[in-house]
Amino acid sequence: MKKLIKANPNDLDKVYAMGYDVWGEGKTYQEYIEECRSSVKYKKGIWYILSVDGETVSSCILYYLTGNTIGIGSLATVSEKRGLGYASSLLNEILNRKKNYLYFLWSDITTTLYESVGFVVLEDIYQTHKGSSLMYYPSNYKIDFDNLPNYF
Repeated sequence: MKKLIKANPNDLDKVYAMGYDVWGEGKTYQEYIEECRSSVKYKKGIWYILSVDGETVSSCILYYLTGNTIGIGSLATVSEKRGLGYASSLLNEILNRKKNYLYFLWSDITTTLYESVGFVVLEDIYQTHKGSSLMYYPSNYKIDFDNLPNYF
């Protein structure tokens, strides 16, 4: 059984660990976890996890930006569970629970996963971070191009 759960403080080290192999950047595991624990950026958001049969398999952080705009960041899945659709399930659960919002995310990977759940890549002229693609959801939302979010 899949459940979307707001992460509690006891879940956070497990959440952080999901991204170590991708975002650890030469740090020891302990250095990486300590950096995550002290991250000002991470403290500004709300972490959510996808639990499957009681096991935490995927996570992301939501940032409430302005009014009805939410930023999604740090989407990760436990390495041995990647490719099984858990990240898509997590995103779909969030999008279905929090309707009537405009969502943005920055993709540092191929955008295929995000496009599969309905995210749209903004045109090149709006891409301000090399190596990342700014995307939004839903596709029919009228975007204020003068007030796009910076990297959260």
